[in-house]
Amino acid sequence: MKMPQVASKAYITQTRFLFHCHIKIKIPANYPETLLEDCFSLLEIVDSTYNSYQKGSYFNQINTNAGYWVTVDNVTINLLKQTIKIAEITNGSYDISAMPLIRLWGFYKEKPTQPPKETAIVRCLKQVNYKNIQIHGNHVKIAPQQELITGSFIKAYAVDQLVAFLKNKGVTDAIINAGGSTIYGLSDNTHPQWYIKIPHPNLDNNFKRLSIQNTCFSLSSTQTQFLEINGKKYSHIINAQTGFPSQNLQVGLCSKSACLGDMISTALFGADISQFKTIVSQLQKVFDFEVYIIDHQMQLHSQYFKPFLSL
Repeated sequence: MKMPQVASKAYITQTRFLFHCHIKIKIPANYPETLLEDCFSLLEIVDSTYNSYQKGSYFNQINTNAGYWVTVDNVTINLLKQTIKIAEITNGSYDISAMPLIRLWGFYKEKPTQPPKETAIVRCLKQVNYKNIQIHGNHVKIAPQQELITGSFIKAYAVDQLVAFLKNKGVTDAIINAGGSTIYGLSDNTHPQWYIKIPHPNLDNNFKRLSIQNTCFSLSSTQTQFLEINGKKYSHIINAQTGFPSQNLQVGLCSKSACLGDMISTALFGADISQFKTIVSQLQKVFDFEVYIIDHQMQLHSQYFKPFLSL
């Protein structure tokens, strides 16, 4: 006996370029297109209000007034406190004041011909220290010559706000893909899971599939974001303890909070592989997440990731 065919559920989608990546939002077709317009309007508000690259944002104000107190809102304070907590647990390998190091390595100028000298890295490290971020009520002050960067969490924070917005509108089935590195799947009984593809860190067109249900998958990888100097690739994620780009290849993480997931995946990607188990154990005492890492030798460490991946 033939089983009756079931029509696939219809969805509407929009994709726009924000936070230096393409963000795709997919919702059921029974919702109006105007809801997608509202979604992107919300993302634009988050971008202009909190992105350190946006002139006039709270983090931009902190940077442009380094050495002086700046009045900010509760969201900025909470984001700063969370990054500081993760920096403490990782012994400073994750540090949002690492922007001077990122500039030194040449990620924001014409392609460099040589890596920075070790003496220059040592000098630059004196400008990088999360402990110099002072918070008093709703006032923040960083040290002169310090600069904060929100790249490790800002688009993910926007995704969290978008998920809350959609839930408030009654949407229980949707997926948000922010550049492939932050993917949040909302699921209900009619569509219990979303399947996503995880790229191999070294091989093109080689993927593994993972299902997510009301959770976010965060990916940190050297596959698309790196600097190449004299034929050698350098990761865009720098260990703020050593001043050198991480040699790890990929970190994948599942969590209920996209913002937390992106912070921690970045932190673990930047940490030395010898410290991975210790740092994960300490982080999991405070935060709820699952994670795997592929180190520079292509070794998969997945004991903290239930949906085991075999690459």
